[in-house]
Amino acid sequence: MNPDTLASQIIEAVGGKDNVREVFHCVTRLRFYLNDLSKADEERLKKTNGVLGVVNTTEQLQIIIGNEVDTVCNAVQAQLGPIDAKAKLDADVAKNKEEMKKYRIGGIFETISAIILPVIPAMAGTGILKGVVTIMTSYLGFASDDVLIQVLTMAADSVFYFLPFFLAWSSAKRFKTDIAMALVIAGILLYPTMTAGQSAGSDPMYLFGVLPIPFAKYSASSIPIILSVWVMSYVYKYVDKFIPKMLRLVFTPLVTVLIMAPVALVVTGPIANYLAQAIATLFTWLFTVSPLIAGAVIGATRSLLVFTGMHLSLGAVCLNNISVLGYDYILPVNTMGTMAIVGCCLGVWICAKKSENKEIGMSTFVSSFLGITEPGIYGVLMTFRTALIADIIAGGIAGAFVATIGCHAYAYVNSCILSLPVFVDENFVFMCIGMALATALGCGLTIFFGLDEGDGIKARLFSKKAEPAPAVEAAGAATPSVAVAGATNSVDVVASPLTGSVSPLSETPDAVFASGTLGKGVVIEPTEGVLRSPFDGTVTAVYPSKHAIGVTSDSGVECLIHIGIDTVNLGGKHFEMAVEQGQHVQAGDTLLTFDIDAIKAAGYSVVSPVIISNTASYLDVFPVNERGAVKAGDELIKTLK
Repeated sequence: MNPDTLASQIIEAVGGKDNVREVFHCVTRLRFYLNDLSKADEERLKKTNGVLGVVNTTEQLQIIIGNEVDTVCNAVQAQLGPIDAKAKLDADVAKNKEEMKKYRIGGIFETISAIILPVIPAMAGTGILKGVVTIMTSYLGFASDDVLIQVLTMAADSVFYFLPFFLAWSSAKRFKTDIAMALVIAGILLYPTMTAGQSAGSDPMYLFGVLPIPFAKYSASSIPIILSVWVMSYVYKYVDKFIPKMLRLVFTPLVTVLIMAPVALVVTGPIANYLAQAIATLFTWLFTVSPLIAGAVIGATRSLLVFTGMHLSLGAVCLNNISVLGYDYILPVNTMGTMAIVGCCLGVWICAKKSENKEIGMSTFVSSFLGITEPGIYGVLMTFRTALIADIIAGGIAGAFVATIGCHAYAYVNSCILSLPVFVDENFVFMCIGMALATALGCGLTIFFGLDEGDGIKARLFSKKAEPAPAVEAAGAATPSVAVAGATNSVDVVASPLTGSVSPLSETPDAVFASGTLGKGVVIEPTEGVLRSPFDGTVTAVYPSKHAIGVTSDSGVECLIHIGIDTVNLGGKHFEMAVEQGQHVQAGDTLLTFDIDAIKAAGYSVVSPVIISNTASYLDVFPVNERGAVKAGDELIKTLK
């Protein structure tokens, strides 16, 4: 279907242009914030050619499109056009009041994650390239002025040096303000006057003779531009409100930049620089009081300092130590922080269920291992709070260890495993132990804490209540997947294996199933004691207790149906298996029968999770309906590839 036609049908079905407060997209889904969610016609949307499914999360209406989601989202946004200024202002004010409740730690991390997420792929790729350049110049004999090295360096440093521009763009989208004006603010912070003054170490300029403008380092920084764009979003909104409509095109940007230029240069920009100087003084003092405490604090906060750009002031302290003492005691601790990030990224790769998160985990692991931690900090630690907690603990413990032992660095280098030669002295073996400890703790704690991957998926590698997931293999020749008009994805439909009442998987009494650890799906409370095959496929797992069965479709969908909660304890009583492992079945064939009344009389719930155990193999897995009555054979779940 033509994207413009589909976009117009979607807009009409969600209640019209005036009902849309915000729309954006993720990998497969359009995500709508509506003024009145009740105005959306979900049944009409589900029947729209090109829409694969609809999920209502009570706060956000998600419309599943597939690979063409970016094109459709652009068409929707183009047709919506600029929302009426007053209506938008009223809606934003109402939303801001609600969001202010979230400006606790959780809300701040959610905002930062949303801002940084679009930049992560570019950071991950160029981060690995930066590591390659480091290896080439440090160990392979390439000179820093070699033309190849210069070209690779320009390519590798581009995203990091101009990071404020990238974050200005994504911040403007997040705060729903003018993107071009946000880029202007980034341009002010990175203007040659500022960068030249910072490089030369010049004294601050003074606006009107009283307001200091320090020459801070804004390249590769994040907090100054995010904070500046956040302030600008309010300035722009209220300036635009009071300027006559016929003059807004010119005077709204003019007044906004006249206000924001001094605000960014005097207040929101330098704030991180002022804090950095104070932190550097504090950390230096801590080492004189207690190396153990200093090592724990610096190691634990290393990633947060890099994120805010405050680590740069510590670099000056390190250089001064080497010049005066001949060695430095902060760099070894910094390296513990780096290795903790390496471990956390590895832990995400091991633990994550979503394929895109596994990709982020591996790419950031490689770049962090080579000493480029920004992709790991932005892509992993700022996205998964449990990984950040793991990093803080691992960095703190390992940092305290090497600081207490008295490990030293004898040259100023990037803190990573490639810099091992500068730590060689009588304590070198303890330095190596510390690096291994930081990596192992970061990885192990990330796996132990698990990950909240969104969409109800809480990835945990271990769980006390978890029953062993069936080891299933796709058998037989694959049959073509169902082709959905208007999308380039292949879609498989999983029919309901039971008759009863369907509910969201998150409401399953068993925490392991509810968390989505074993895969996405739904839960059904059966009203008939017959379990039927959800598709044509092969029985790939039959439990001795007969309470669960795994079936793999001819196209590779792995479905696990678990009758009841904790019914494994019945030892097969009240269950009768109708098939054998390895047997090929047709959709609707009886797989097993069970006595609902007898199971309930024995004290067990019959609510039955139906999950797609190879969820990670798919772009998306979503229920056709999450609530209501369902009959065996009705469409239940769709997988999108």
